[in-house]
Amino acid sequence: MATIAITGSTDGIGRAAARQLLGDGHTVVLHARSVVRGEPVAEELGRLGDVRLVTGDLADLDEVRALADRLGDVDALVHNAGVWPSAGAAPSAQGHEIAFAVNALAPHLLTALVHERVRGRLVFLGSGMVGSGRVDPDDLGTPREPRRAYADSKALDVVLSLGWARRLPALRVGAVDPGWVRTKLASAGAPGDVEDGGARVALAAAGDWPGGYTAGRRPARTPRALEDTGLQDRVLAAMDELAGIRD
Repeated sequence: MATIAITGSTDGIGRAAARQLLGDGHTVVLHARSVVRGEPVAEELGRLGDVRLVTGDLADLDEVRALADRLGDVDALVHNAGVWPSAGAAPSAQGHEIAFAVNALAPHLLTALVHERVRGRLVFLGSGMVGSGRVDPDDLGTPREPRRAYADSKALDVVLSLGWARRLPALRVGAVDPGWVRTKLASAGAPGDVEDGGARVALAAAGDWPGGYTAGRRPARTPRALEDTGLQDRVLAAMDELAGIRD
């Protein structure tokens, strides 16, 4: 059985994935923004199996670094945490647009800090909105309207997954589209159930998953522009600089 860390796993898709993985006998490292938010969920899910809780606010790179120190060795790391920004949302602790900071910059930094302690898989989360997102390495983390900010952050996650797959060929690295499911980020009219999204994430974390960009077991459509390795390299370099990553 595997040990799997899932960011943002006290609610929604992350919590559903954790529940399914515990049911299959895996150990899950839950992540919450705070102990107050995380402990009740850890207690509940702990009845299903082996659970450990780590905390840290992904909107603050200093807390991401502290989270990395506490994470420990894992077989898979799932970058599930995400936010849909409200109009006029406050920026991150370092002054970046909040969806960019939480959905993309934090996963990038966390990956850089812990990848040597990940034994098998790195999973980013895509979205059905990836195709409408734009990725410009010279314009990362600046304010934009909420829908655009979210779409751009998810397109960026796919680019990061492709770039990190090239940086870390010994690991299985990719992204999964969890589908349009009913969560706090999606409308109540979404056709899918949160358990469906959780199943896709659980499959990527510990199941028969090929890597790449997928929707469940099926390949998901990757916009051709995002497959450009030159773009990926420029994005990785820009993200390294913004996250304060040094060789």
